[in-house]
Amino acid sequence: MKTRSAFGTLFLPLFLATGVPGLAQAAPPALEAPRELSIVVIESLGPRHGGISDFDRIDMVFTKVFEQRHWPVRVKVERFAANTPAHETELRVFFKGIREETPGDRVFRAWMTLTDHGTKDDFGIVYFRYYPRFLQNEEDVLEEVTRGAAEIAATKVGAILFPAANPPKP
Repeated sequence: MKTRSAFGTLFLPLFLATGVPGLAQAAPPALEAPRELSIVVIESLGPRHGGISDFDRIDMVFTKVFEQRHWPVRVKVERFAANTPAHETELRVFFKGIREETPGDRVFRAWMTLTDHGTKDDFGIVYFRYYPRFLQNEEDVLEEVTRGAAEIAATKVGAILFPAANPPKP
């Protein structure tokens, strides 16, 4: 009399019941790559303010502000370079500088344009005025000025790219 192994008798039907149909199922759809929002900074070479360069400060602050909005985009910041391919969605920041206009204030000025798949929106000169606290660290002042400008830019970009996320205010 032939005997079969208990392993084959018990687990073969279980394998056939779960394993074979599992192979026939379609693979889950590949996740769509998130859209990319490129921030291209054009700055003139000049004196440096503070411990880090203006580009590095813009990179840090704009990336942080835009990511706090939780938009379905990946933010990439780069310096302007000739002969580079155009981006599908691009915010160009023509940085004019951070200056003291009246005693005690700091003003961020930059001309900004948004290009989304060939459609160009001109935000004009975006400026943000900040009045530092008494004895506030200069690095913190420069970061706060840049953050204010980034908030303005994020509001304008969000109104164009994500109108459902930014309902109009009454």
